[in-house]
Amino acid sequence: MTVDSFLKSFDQITCPPTLLKLAKLSETKPRVAIADSANQVVMLSAKMGYEEGIMTPVFVGDEKKTFEIASEINWDISKFDTFNASNELEAANLASKICGDGNAEILMKGNVHSDVFIKAAIASKNNLRLKGRLVHMFYITPPGSNNGVMVSDAAVNVAPNEHTKRQMTKLVVEVLKKIGISNPKIAFLSASESVIESMPSTVIAKNLSDWASENIEGAEFEGPLALDLILSAEAARVKGILNSKVCGLADGIIVPDIVSGNTLFKSLVYLGAGCAAGLVLGAKVPLLLTSRADPPAARIASIALASISLNR
Repeated sequence: MTVDSFLKSFDQITCPPTLLKLAKLSETKPRVAIADSANQVVMLSAKMGYEEGIMTPVFVGDEKKTFEIASEINWDISKFDTFNASNELEAANLASKICGDGNAEILMKGNVHSDVFIKAAIASKNNLRLKGRLVHMFYITPPGSNNGVMVSDAAVNVAPNEHTKRQMTKLVVEVLKKIGISNPKIAFLSASESVIESMPSTVIAKNLSDWASENIEGAEFEGPLALDLILSAEAARVKGILNSKVCGLADGIIVPDIVSGNTLFKSLVYLGAGCAAGLVLGAKVPLLLTSRADPPAARIASIALASISLNR
């Protein structure tokens, strides 16, 4: 037996119908500026999003190649706005500026490196950045289900301090409510459910749980919690935790750092065939930090989640 025996097929990954349904409720399709659009995977994602009725693409990149790829995938893009850019840096800056100037509502990473994309998004000249930090979240759903869990932060903040984690918590609660969860249950992850001074993440998790309970209405908070307790009410019962409103019921998980968050997200995807809709908030518009390894279902789910996040 080898480790790949645990892997699930990406063919099992499906976009939760509820996300698409909620995204389609908007009267207008949000304009999505695609940074470096001249890539077949990127163009296929945009085509799928447009055909699902949840976005209007704005193409930024090598204009000639973008039209060539559109032709290859049988998509007439002549009615959409296109902007020529000669390289990924130019494309990232131009797409960011389009959003910063109010001419698109979502910024999507195309065939551009993540660091280039993020640097362009936070560059002052592009008028996108706000005072707070950018926060990333994944809404991950198992195959055939509409009910998932939000994990933050798994991609942007490497070692967020307590202040940033408060921002993460507030944004996660806000987005969960927008997807229809009226009283989100939020767990603060650590390796133990006990507060241990030599394990700082447990102390911070307890501080965050106490702060959130006092300052964020309409949600339940608990921490520190180890992953077995977050996932399983039975594990909590065995350990003598009998009155938890979060154990086995968590809608959101705030992780200690990017290593634990990224590990948790990839475990749910690769071992559980979870569909991970990724979103970055904290700028003037939502950012889609998609990966070339993302299956089509995850790309569509990410576009849908970004569209839903725009709802007030």
